[in-house]
Amino acid sequence: MADVGVASRRVSATGDGRGVGSAGGVGVGAWVCVDGVEGTGKTTVAARLARELDADQAPEFSAAVFGRALCSVVATTPHHISTSPVGQSLVFLGDFFEVHATAVAPRLRQGRTVVSDRGYLSKYTYQEVVLAAEIGADAARALLGPVFACLPPPDLTVRLVAPTPCLRERLLRRDGHCDPAREGFIDRAVRAADEFLRRTPGMAVATIAADRSVDEVVADAVAAVRAIRHS
Repeated sequence: MADVGVASRRVSATGDGRGVGSAGGVGVGAWVCVDGVEGTGKTTVAARLARELDADQAPEFSAAVFGRALCSVVATTPHHISTSPVGQSLVFLGDFFEVHATAVAPRLRQGRTVVSDRGYLSKYTYQEVVLAAEIGADAARALLGPVFACLPPPDLTVRLVAPTPCLRERLLRRDGHCDPAREGFIDRAVRAADEFLRRTPGMAVATIAADRSVDEVVADAVAAVRAIRHS
């Protein structure tokens, strides 16, 4: 099941009760971000959600030169693209802004719904974890806060969550490895997301248990988007 909340209000993602919207409201189009740590099924759910909603799916990387470079390098060394962790984070964030400016905002203005895989929440939390290891958590938040204040938040964040044993099993099956360092990074990312959402109570978030079939997860995600649209 999914829990959809904005500020202190909660509604059922199955459409029971009254839906809620983001601070700016949701019209015909909406920006929906599918977020979560590794192994939660973001990519699969985002693609299915876009099809179910007849929505556009934003690319993970932009068509700019730096976006194409990122897309190429993460295919071979996804966890190390730069000698400087700070520089690496800023490159990822810069490209995310480019994706929003070129593939999200224009379609929203046309009334289209846009689904992003690894969206706003994922970008923030993963870069906080990377930066915190280099410059400390307080400095990381001080850097990221003003940057993300320049980007409109999504109309809905679909946050996929699953127990650690489930994530470990999926990553072993998919990649053949899930060592303690990787698990530690995932745990820190989960905590960073929890803390970010506590500091940002106005974000519309549907938290969905992802340790179920894809059909069940997508059905809850679709219901969450419809609840927001009908608020």
